[in-house]
Amino acid sequence: MQSIDELAHAITELDPSDQEALMEKVSKLNSKNDRTNGTDTRVELMQEAMKDELFLADLHEVMDDFRHVDAEEPAA
Repeated sequence: MQSIDELAHAITELDPSDQEALMEKVSKLNSKNDRTNGTDTRVELMQEAMKDELFLADLHEVMDDFRHVDAEEPAA
């Protein structure tokens, strides 16, 4: 699993217009989540995200970027 810092770094490397679109979507998701009671809304939002082509493309890109790191053994 990636840390928040790793995800933030990946976001900063996006094209500025993609960053803006992603941040708008996050903002909408947060405000939508604030208005309702948690779990059901989060599940709905995750289902929506799984249909979002830009989100999925970014997710796969980040996963590919860290694939080699995930295969490494932790330092002893």
